[in-house]
Amino acid sequence: MKTQEKLRYLEDRWDDRVAKTLDDAELLRYRSNLLGSDLRITNFGGGNTSSKISDTDPLDGTKKSVMWIKGSGGDIGSIQRKGFATLYLEKLHALIGRYRGLDAEDEMVEMYPLCAFGNNTVAASIDTPLHAFLPFKHIDHLHPDWGIALAAAANGREKMEEFNRTYGHKLIWLPWQRPGFELAMMLRDAVKQVPDCDGIVLGGHGLFTWGDTQRQCYVNTIAMIDQLGQFVSEHVERRGAHLFGGNRTTTLENHLSLAHEIFPFVRGRVSAKQRLIGSFSASSEVLRFTNSVDAAKLSHLGTSCP
Repeated sequence: MKTQEKLRYLEDRWDDRVAKTLDDAELLRYRSNLLGSDLRITNFGGGNTSSKISDTDPLDGTKKSVMWIKGSGGDIGSIQRKGFATLYLEKLHALIGRYRGLDAEDEMVEMYPLCAFGNNTVAASIDTPLHAFLPFKHIDHLHPDWGIALAAAANGREKMEEFNRTYGHKLIWLPWQRPGFELAMMLRDAVKQVPDCDGIVLGGHGLFTWGDTQRQCYVNTIAMIDQLGQFVSEHVERRGAHLFGGNRTTTLENHLSLAHEIFPFVRGRVSAKQRLIGSFSASSEVLRFTNSVDAAKLSHLGTSCP
């Protein structure tokens, strides 16, 4: 089955004519840009992509496995080749021997620059070991809203098993652990225990998917996220009018003109320290939430995923 035929919401934007002109590092950049350009796939600045690429060591001329990963604070939708950190994979693996446990995991971040390949000074992401210790060549770690809906649900693990049964996947679940070396060890061990898994859901956090080639990684990622979207949408449709406790209010006919009148005042107040540009949405999904019984309570809880 062609990839697009598996998708209900997302599009397969991979162009083989472009891809065949790119080397391994540029293919990582290309894959990253395709994923990050669609906010249904990951939020702006969120997530990271990586590839383990064979390269010639500038010191001794031998071939080394080098991990390329999004630099800290970068955005995969706009990242260029120079925005990736490059690290010796062998040196990253050697850090396991220096790890003194959860209470001391912050000190590991200072070790990442010592693993840099070549003269690359791009700061490595806090998620670097998460990618390094997974035994896959190409990895996507993203935060799609559909994935967060599952990962942040109180019954998320149960729903993940339902998703696996429905779509024939073998996602595995890891409970919340802040990003860092400890989580990397948890990921490594989880995959060892379930070597035929096809993805990982991090509770309250996000999604890991992978592939043997850049193309396969991209396809696996968008197919998984699209099917998560189908799964969530089916739950939304079943809840129907009862979603968020049902309607408490209805939308005013002049809501757009009211928004235009109020918005400059709101923007001015929140721009007291730094000038900001606001955005406004009156989509059916937004109005369903703002008109609901539970809107006030839920909106004050903060984001479901940090």
